[in-house]
Amino acid sequence: MKRNVWADMKMTATVNSAFIPVMIDVDEPDAAVAITRYRVGVTPYTIVIDSQVNVLRQKQGGMGEAEFLELRGNVNLPASKDL
Repeated sequence: MKRNVWADMKMTATVNSAFIPVMIDVDEPDAAVAITRYRVGVTPYTIVIDSQVNVLRQKQGGMGEAEFLELRGNVNLPASKDL
């Protein structure tokens, strides 16, 4: 994900315009609560939640830009005009 999605500045700007991205290091002890709550068993694991912390979409495993945009697009948020 770091190389396939987040390295593209246009993608980063698109995500940042509609989301608050959070990356959790599963090796950190403080991550245990989130790992348990969202039942993360593999990484990477992408979860889209709303402001009430309801899971809207989730996908385990890596993905490229197109898959990520598809996952994001299913959330019914404004689409970027650039992508």
